[in-house]
Amino acid sequence: MNGTSPGTTDGISGTLMGVLVLVVLVIVAVLWGKLKDYGRAKAEQHLFARRDHRDGQQLVAEELHFTLASDPGRIRDVVLSSVRLAPQCPAVLADAYVLEATDSEVVVAYGSALSRRNFTASLRLSPAGAGDTSDTRRVDAVWGIRTWTLSDGVTDGVSVMRRLREDVEAALRGLDPGLHRTVRSRR
Repeated sequence: MNGTSPGTTDGISGTLMGVLVLVVLVIVAVLWGKLKDYGRAKAEQHLFARRDHRDGQQLVAEELHFTLASDPGRIRDVVLSSVRLAPQCPAVLADAYVLEATDSEVVVAYGSALSRRNFTASLRLSPAGAGDTSDTRRVDAVWGIRTWTLSDGVTDGVSVMRRLREDVEAALRGLDPGLHRTVRSRR
């Protein structure tokens, strides 16, 4: 006998032991779910969507800088008329559409009213060499992805990002075939 009153046991009671086992099982289940999600994301990034993962990282990390002979209003009009864009946010199926257009910037988004906005991109326009030595006949245009979303660690809308980038460059080359193009990493 253990020197306690009759009917008591040594150690942890059965109810407390049951609660502890339940807590441990919940913790193990949560950790298992997180591990599966992590494994799925890594498999998506490195096996199933390898190209989109690589291209998506590159597209969001780079900006295209153009210097061309034109005025900002004309650039805006040509980009809006020649880049394949929906006139407004689509209701159901995601597509690229104009979010905002001014003389100094054209902002494009990809998504729909029913789903989320997957990314936004912009073409910023300013006089070349902005400052004391600015050339009013030349314009600096900068194309870049501003915001983006990820699914399983892979950038959403990579093919549309690629298409928009190509369409914007083609539109600008149509205005000035001798434009100067530079690719820069974001800081």
